[in-house]
Amino acid sequence: MRLSRRSKRSKTACLIGLTSLTGLGGCGVETSSNTAPPPIPAEVDRLAAWMTGSFEASPALKVDAGFQDLRINTCRIWPERVDGRWIYLEQATKAAVDVPQRQQILCLKVDDQGWLISELFEFPSGMSPDAHAWKDPSSLNRIDPALLSPLEGCTVFFDDDDRAFKGGTRGRGCEGEAGDGTYATTELMVEATSFSRWDRSYDEQGSQVSGPRSGPIVFIRR
Repeated sequence: MRLSRRSKRSKTACLIGLTSLTGLGGCGVETSSNTAPPPIPAEVDRLAAWMTGSFEASPALKVDAGFQDLRINTCRIWPERVDGRWIYLEQATKAAVDVPQRQQILCLKVDDQGWLISELFEFPSGMSPDAHAWKDPSSLNRIDPALLSPLEGCTVFFDDDDRAFKGGTRGRGCEGEAGDGTYATTELMVEATSFSRWDRSYDEQGSQVSGPRSGPIVFIRR
């Protein structure tokens, strides 16, 4: 759950308009309107349930220079979509809960290679929802999904052992925040009552330049 990095924006927007929900087999992939879409896999629904809710950072890493006292709130959106489970994510610090650091959308699905993945999208400039939008998921219906910007290289690939989903980004394709290294990585472990996330940025030589150094931040479901 990669949680706002400067986007490496795609040259063409991902066509995921709400007007053709039943004809989408995935982002930008069309199927015959006469063909029923495959059901959402059970592991996607379980991951979506575990990733949805209100979470707060455990104080275990407060001694780490990369620690922030964070709050993350997520909610399911666009339940009528058939190409995955869509989640709105809002992150803020405890001291400034009305000023989100990150507002992003995730799409959970199984890709064409059979991987359980979490794709990450940013809102277009000027279209981010108001703070606390997670309290009213229907307020996200005003967002045109076709205008979302995919964060290329920031997809998280998961393994599932029934007790936890463990995964991370791959390679150096996920761009770091402005002035914060040349590429970034995310490691995630999602369980029923908590998840851990380790976001780090690196320079061209592979040296870490930001993010916690002693381990991931653990977020506890409130």
